[in-house]
Amino acid sequence: MQFPVAKRYRELLLHPFRRRRVVTALNSVNLEVEKGDRIALLGPNGAGKTTLLKLIGGLLLPTQGEIVVNGHDTLRHNSAARKSVGFVMNEERSFFWRLNARQNLEFFAALDNLSGTVMQERIRELIHFVGLDSHADKTVDTYSSGMKQRLALARGLIAEPEVLILDEPTRALDPVACEDLNDLIVDRLHKGARKTLLIATHRLEEAMRLCDKVLIINDGKIRAFNRLSDLTAQGVNLSDHYRSNVTPKQS
Repeated sequence: MQFPVAKRYRELLLHPFRRRRVVTALNSVNLEVEKGDRIALLGPNGAGKTTLLKLIGGLLLPTQGEIVVNGHDTLRHNSAARKSVGFVMNEERSFFWRLNARQNLEFFAALDNLSGTVMQERIRELIHFVGLDSHADKTVDTYSSGMKQRLALARGLIAEPEVLILDEPTRALDPVACEDLNDLIVDRLHKGARKTLLIATHRLEEAMRLCDKVLIINDGKIRAFNRLSDLTAQGVNLSDHYRSNVTPKQS
């Protein structure tokens, strides 16, 4: 996956016709995700985690190769592929702050072609599922970070996706809110709904609690992809395993 780098003002003046530089965000990535997998994506900032998740979610299109989600190529059949995927960003900014939770979900449900009693029932289910029953009629600008993240999770589940992508879901949360959201993911989302989960995180303890596999990315390449149970059986500490795959080798 490659991105053109925007020219600086000086470059535009001095070299207006020079081609823009291109940065490779992901290179030679080959990955197969099985139904029901819970995969933690680990790696330094800028390693390519979010780019990979956006490619799987159909928010970005690959410049080379192909991505197939639930039998649909994200490039040729993007709409069909995206129907299988829900995406929850780490800093949700797309909500309408002066509307309440119910009204926000109604808007996004309409974008997913839901309407009438089907839409209203789905919204009631989701508000209860994420524990926002007592706050459903309060405007989103009064919500704490943890409540906003719960609402973002509800929005990601509107279309009942088989795959749920969470990009650093607890990054902006305090320890209590972080624990509450993790409880929701473990006890209700996975055990209850059996979703395939792809979770980008910097918290190793979170990866161990929420996931059964870890994918380590660095410099746009997959450095390791393991079952946590296999690492444990081999006596490998996840912190050491992570460090060994992201620390530059000494020559």
